[in-house]
Amino acid sequence: MGNIQVLDDHTINQIAAGEVIERPASVVKELVENSLDAKAKNIWIRVEEGGTELIVIRDDGLGMDRDDATLAFRKHSTSKIREFDDLQDVVTSGFRGEALPSIASVSRLRITTSEKDSLIGTRITIEGNNELNIEDYAAPQGTTIEVSDLFFNTPARSKYLKRVSTELQHIVKTITIEAIRRPDVAFNLVHGERKLIEAPASNLKTRIGILLGREASKELIEMSGEINELRIEGFLTRPSVSRKSMTGLYLHVNGRPIQARNIGYSIKGAYGSLLHDGHFPIGALFIEIPAKDVDVNVHPAKTIVRIANEEKINKMLRQIIRDVLAKQALISHVDLETTNTNSIFGTPIPNSKTRNKAKQLNSIDSLQQEFNVALQEEDIETNMPSMRPLSLIENKYIVAMGLDGLYIIDFHAAHERVMYERLKDQTRFKRVGKQDLLKPISLDLSKSESTTFEVMLEDITEMGFDAEKIGPSSFMIRSVPALLAGSEPERIREAIDDIVESGSMKTAEEKHTLMMYTVACHSALRAGDKLTMAQMEFVIREMESIPNPYACVHGRPTVMTITPTELDKKFKRSGF
Repeated sequence: MGNIQVLDDHTINQIAAGEVIERPASVVKELVENSLDAKAKNIWIRVEEGGTELIVIRDDGLGMDRDDATLAFRKHSTSKIREFDDLQDVVTSGFRGEALPSIASVSRLRITTSEKDSLIGTRITIEGNNELNIEDYAAPQGTTIEVSDLFFNTPARSKYLKRVSTELQHIVKTITIEAIRRPDVAFNLVHGERKLIEAPASNLKTRIGILLGREASKELIEMSGEINELRIEGFLTRPSVSRKSMTGLYLHVNGRPIQARNIGYSIKGAYGSLLHDGHFPIGALFIEIPAKDVDVNVHPAKTIVRIANEEKINKMLRQIIRDVLAKQALISHVDLETTNTNSIFGTPIPNSKTRNKAKQLNSIDSLQQEFNVALQEEDIETNMPSMRPLSLIENKYIVAMGLDGLYIIDFHAAHERVMYERLKDQTRFKRVGKQDLLKPISLDLSKSESTTFEVMLEDITEMGFDAEKIGPSSFMIRSVPALLAGSEPERIREAIDDIVESGSMKTAEEKHTLMMYTVACHSALRAGDKLTMAQMEFVIREMESIPNPYACVHGRPTVMTITPTELDKKFKRSGF
């Protein structure tokens, strides 16, 4: 007997603090959520030394009277939940009833609060495990909470805090998440004398531009759609603006910010090959699904949720995003603010000595032979704007004119996308064209490469190659896909080397896709090919005939635009 005992309130609060208050940013999150639930329209945040010395959160919300302010420091006291069923349909931000007592147990805390039209407010001070010091205090409507010397009484916890800059980074991220979730509320964050965030109340698109940068704001696409019980709203960037991780992707389920890798990868999957390899779009997406299908109580910080039928939800999400992207002209803008006006695309304008070193294609017939694919007779709907070529820069970029301004086309990237779409159609209907080589190409591979190549022979044959084994590690290539016909032997060999590398891909589908990418890439026109005006026109018409002309198979943009408005701004033109 006597081994089991009930813990005292202070120890209970310390344990809760360990779950909820990991670092200064956790304090900021809890208190900002309380301000939002109090219907604040303006929230001011000030921190010192990354929040370890001082955190001040001030709002113009509803405020509290003396009794409610006192009760707020009791564990599991909350204004947001009345009964168990409320947990299944939480509409507020914070709702644990642990924030204030948990924060107070590991800091010196002072709260000043007053209701609307109240003659006098309330100030409560508490330090660690001490009693509440309650006094009347004149204050405007709203609540101000000051948290100083965080973890002063738990030195073991404070030892694990990172540098000031790191802790400040987490606070900025926290405020960014909350500010994107609630663009109707003004947020201001100051560290010492430095203003880090100033975001007045606005709409979501404006708020994303303020917080995620000008580059992202210029390339936002509105995402809106509904399938069955799934509904999404928000903005995501065009494929030309992306990041290597999900850090620029802000996801919400039923209004609550969440971390959801599966949803992030579904969004990436909806973009498909429009995105650069391994990249994700930037933006904010609000997903609405029935509350009964979401469990928000699987994580102490409520940043992770469990979704019933998640695979089905992700499939519908991908479909909505694909439908939106299909209706967009996914052409990004050239950033004239950072472009050097003495050069084009960051490189000097070529002189007459360097201008003519590229291979000359003689006529539209020779270009069509390079494409080696007939124009489709039926029109394919595309959102590519109508344009006509003007010139070729450095034998890499086609400059074209359209109704909305100038367009710059990377013709290798554009041709690569065209070839991929053609090959995809051919493989779908099992009509991949094949061309016999006048002079077969011999392959001498290593033993591991030979084994991989032999295993892939069936897939390689379906792609249009005719390969015959002539030795232990040797093969003879007698025919190639029609798209590669006319290519130099070196390019064909490069394509085969890349295909052999694809043998390490995990699934048959991945291998097949990479093989199509490889054939498309190596059959496309290359930078350095000098095109005539007729050939440039042909590239543009080909782009107009495919459904996704905006990015190459590796996710690089194929076309960018410069509008007259942007040129006026660059030339500081305000009138005639």
